[in-house]
Amino acid sequence: MGRHFKAIDLFSGAGGLHIGFERAGYDIRLCVDNDSLVERTHRRNFPNIPFIKEDIRKLTSDEIRKYLDGDEVDIVIGGPPCQGFSTIGKRVSSDPKVRAEHDPRNELVVTYAKLIRELQPKFIVMENVKGILTMKDGIYLTTALEELKNAGYDTDYRLINMADYGVPQIRERVIIIGNRMGIHVTFPKADHSDHPEDGLPCWVPCWDAIKDLVGLKDMPEFNHVALKHTDKIIARYRMIPEGGRLPEDLLPPELYRKNFGNTYKRLNRKRPALTMVPGNDAFPIHPELDRSLTVREAARIQTFPDEMIFEGNRRQQGHQVGNAVPPLFSEKLARFLLPQLEKASEEEENERN
Repeated sequence: MGRHFKAIDLFSGAGGLHIGFERAGYDIRLCVDNDSLVERTHRRNFPNIPFIKEDIRKLTSDEIRKYLDGDEVDIVIGGPPCQGFSTIGKRVSSDPKVRAEHDPRNELVVTYAKLIRELQPKFIVMENVKGILTMKDGIYLTTALEELKNAGYDTDYRLINMADYGVPQIRERVIIIGNRMGIHVTFPKADHSDHPEDGLPCWVPCWDAIKDLVGLKDMPEFNHVALKHTDKIIARYRMIPEGGRLPEDLLPPELYRKNFGNTYKRLNRKRPALTMVPGNDAFPIHPELDRSLTVREAARIQTFPDEMIFEGNRRQQGHQVGNAVPPLFSEKLARFLLPQLEKASEEEENERN
């Protein structure tokens, strides 16, 4: 497992990233997030890991160093969110580059890079939604990479499907890895596949994660509470085949409405789940039952351990689960980086001697 490399998790959310890194043997010194509900979830589940509830634009590297006990930080994990912020858009300029400069999301990236420059971790790991590749014509991603380069880091990114790493969910996310050690940036190889000819184990079906919860009564203390759907919604659900979506053109008049969106999709027991993002406060529909998934079922599909309890009301719990990095993937990523950190630390030590 190697030495206990010291890690800091910025934008920690429900802890999907740092759970995996801790399992891989890293020493999580600090988590930071500006969400009060995340703080409650953190303090309940990770009482031994210090937590700062603060906007990183108000956080200094000196405050962070107080939690390092004089040690250097080896790796900073977490990613500035690129969703959920208002944009100024055309009120500033028709030039997308000019608009990007005035985007609050870029301010977060600039602040993040400033902290990286001051803390000088050996490695960084950032995670973000797929939309970062195209948002503002890719300027948000370009800004992030340029800021990290200016801070002294070689970086690269990949669009990764979590199903390729054994997560029972088709979930594409952008992973950025960087280091200041001159090590060529690489990414862990997939260990599952949807193509038998690849010679890898098949994608993990969602049913493996949730089938034992069928028939379980509501357990609020376990985050397992079924939504109480209206009769009309249940009637729609009954029309959805396993692995399919609502046949809108076949709906009787009494069940029709405009704009159904993506909430009327049923999971397939033999396939990974759809992405766990709670649309309209509802996860996708259970493969067998005529209801949306519970928070616990979604957490299982996200590979959270059962002992992890999410605070807040159902909607708030769901958003914490849906926004997280699957711990199974983060653990594999953390283990992949261990030999590189070992090598970098040895070289750094040799230079000092």
